[in-house]
Amino acid sequence: MKILAPVTSAQEADSLISHGAGELYCGLRPASWGKRYGQRVRLNRRGQGNIKDFSQLKSLTDTAHARDVPVYLALNLPFYPPEQYGEILELAGESYFNCQVDALIISDPGLLQAIRNTFPQIPIHVSSLAAVLNSGAVSFFRDLGAKRIIFPRYLGLADLQQIINKSGRHLEYEVFILNDGCVFEEGYCHVNHALGGGYCLQPGRRYRLLPLEQGKLPRENFNRHLQDYQRWLWIMDNCGGYLNHRGFPNGMCGLCALPELKAMGVNSLKIVGREAPLAKKIASVKLVKRVMDLLASGEDPELIRQRAKQIRGTPDLCTGYMCYYRS
Repeated sequence: MKILAPVTSAQEADSLISHGAGELYCGLRPASWGKRYGQRVRLNRRGQGNIKDFSQLKSLTDTAHARDVPVYLALNLPFYPPEQYGEILELAGESYFNCQVDALIISDPGLLQAIRNTFPQIPIHVSSLAAVLNSGAVSFFRDLGAKRIIFPRYLGLADLQQIINKSGRHLEYEVFILNDGCVFEEGYCHVNHALGGGYCLQPGRRYRLLPLEQGKLPRENFNRHLQDYQRWLWIMDNCGGYLNHRGFPNGMCGLCALPELKAMGVNSLKIVGREAPLAKKIASVKLVKRVMDLLASGEDPELIRQRAKQIRGTPDLCTGYMCYYRS
């Protein structure tokens, strides 16, 4: 298994590789896209944290390839208007043939098919935003020419094992390992992320308590539930994005599941957060690398789970909402 880290520059790439990243992924938003479509229409799921032009992308891939590390480019909105396909195909061709990215991360089946028809040599990774939740979906994208399946958040270990067993080891499989939860199944959020950002993380602005004749009890219940919901969202959103007292991120985590993920044939462990500061990205890679080193040493799986919690240093958060793979 390799650590897949988010990156926004060649300088970041060098640091992340030095700390253990074996793969990198990035986004691209050239100025021409913004001039044509404005700031609200995105080219990929993350509006922030994108490389600005092809020269920067080429610098990134040159840096990574010099150290034998591949770079993947995200074009991963769940759908694009077909009239944008031509422009995106040009961008895909430039990114692969001239900038030498190693694969494209795609969600939109129509765009995937258009890329395969135009540039059949470009490897395709199917994004988690395609919501591949069963072996039938794996077969669908395999038949379209996908090389790798990126599973969505919150698929349990038993489900992942069943899907991979049924789909076979001839595909590559990627899972989330650190940072960023999601309030819903993000593959089905077809509007708000595409048009400027998620509303789901701002519940206090979306609700208004209407006067009721029954007295104060409904108001108290509402406020209590809203506070509970806001805390849950805070956890989903990386506990405010801060590092803990040991310098590691307080975000969603799947480190305890590393023994099972390796045994079932997972190839890549995704760290989320292209828009995060470099210090957080490095801390995330270092955290995953420390637990992976235990796994590589042949340590007992139960001891690995215990050590993962000790290394992270926040055992009170290692239950429930914070876990990608709850047991």
